[in-house]
Amino acid sequence: MTPPHARRPNGKAPSEELPCLLCLHGGGTSANIFAIQTGRLRRALAAHFRFVFVDGPFTCPPGPGVLPFFDGMGPYRRWISEAGDEEGKVRPLLQKTMADDGGTFVGVLGFSQGARLALGLLREQQEGPADAIKDFGFGVFICGTYPPLGLSSELFPVTPTVQFETQRWDGAHEGIIDVPTVHVVGDRDPYAPKSRLLVRCSERSSRTVMEFDIGHHLPVKPADTQRLADRMVRLHRNRQDTVEVRKMEVLEKSEGSVGVHEISVQA
Repeated sequence: MTPPHARRPNGKAPSEELPCLLCLHGGGTSANIFAIQTGRLRRALAAHFRFVFVDGPFTCPPGPGVLPFFDGMGPYRRWISEAGDEEGKVRPLLQKTMADDGGTFVGVLGFSQGARLALGLLREQQEGPADAIKDFGFGVFICGTYPPLGLSSELFPVTPTVQFETQRWDGAHEGIIDVPTVHVVGDRDPYAPKSRLLVRCSERSSRTVMEFDIGHHLPVKPADTQRLADRMVRLHRNRQDTVEVRKMEVLEKSEGSVGVHEISVQA
């Protein structure tokens, strides 16, 4: 077995070759705090994914439930700006983080406000501007709130600054993304009604909803964590299988067209 610290011929440690998940923290926390919050999940998925965390660009007071446990771990950050300049700062920040990391990103994981942003990124990936991030094969939303945070004025005419969290459903968001998703809802989470609204933004046929006996935090029980981890692995494998099938179809069509061309020339 290759030791954890060993390097392959390509200069990368085995863990660096794992597919990556872009991890978006909740409002009023940080990348470091989210790394701690996801500790159980990361251990359960250590052989499958590498988690890449990024700090939101805007500072703010600590979010709900952050203190006193994470006291002294500021600055606390969020993805929404009072100045309304999210579009010019958030996307370039995420793109730079992914480019600097150099890994292969296959999914996005968001918690609370980060889940709103994650869903917005998936919408942009489907229909957005040329500079939209297009690396994600699936999304995981944990205790997400509503509505989605959009970085593109083309898809989200209302800027994120005024997209305050709400429990009022906007029918325009029904099934706006068809990428496979997992939505984690906490039965004891005061934000659960907003999480269930975010669920409706995913196409019914491609979404999985997992409800746990938790508050506004990640699953704690080992069995719950493992259920979520298993589902994430399954989504990634299904995505890989789909990509391989499409590659084979393209190859078969290409080979078929070459054969027809050769026959026609000989004729």
